[in-house]
Amino acid sequence: MSYLTEWITSIILFILLATVVEMLLPSSSMQKYTKLVIGLLLIVVILTPILKLLSTDMDELFAKMTTHSSYTSKENTENLIEMKKKEIQASHAAYILNKAAVLMKEDVEEELRESYGVTVKDLKIVVKNEDQLTEIPIEENIESVVILLEQAEETAIQVVKPVQIDTSRQKEPAPSSREEGKIATFLADRWQLQPTNISVAVEGGD
Repeated sequence: MSYLTEWITSIILFILLATVVEMLLPSSSMQKYTKLVIGLLLIVVILTPILKLLSTDMDELFAKMTTHSSYTSKENTENLIEMKKKEIQASHAAYILNKAAVLMKEDVEEELRESYGVTVKDLKIVVKNEDQLTEIPIEENIESVVILLEQAEETAIQVVKPVQIDTSRQKEPAPSSREEGKIATFLADRWQLQPTNISVAVEGGD
């Protein structure tokens, strides 16, 4: 863009200079030769960019274009590889977190049912550096564990006994916040974590 501006500026300045020279020259037979020379010089000024282009080494110009194209292509390829790498790492991290959540759930589910009368409905692990799960053990990367519990249901088939309706008996309440604290302490001990890093919620609780 700057080259084009310089070219147009040169043409305008030459025309102004030629006009001034023509005005200063006396009316004589030499004036027509002067106009001829000025016209030829103006043509040269106008054709200067084309002459420069023709004088340029085409092999060198082609080499520069090829180098630039190769650099752009290489940069695009590297960006694409980096994107694919991040996608694979994210997929791998999600698989590791899901697998760890399943194992942690299986590790405590039976004891939670027997000791506290609850089962695990959902378990979510929050890590500090999810993109580094393939390099850092997940135990060292866990920031918090959010666990949602629900009341366990009796699945065993029992002998049918006479039904007695006791209206004074209330439905067994969900574990209180104090009970949730005990559960959090139990889970922290089992998973080798700090109780403050475990968030326990019981569905239907206060």
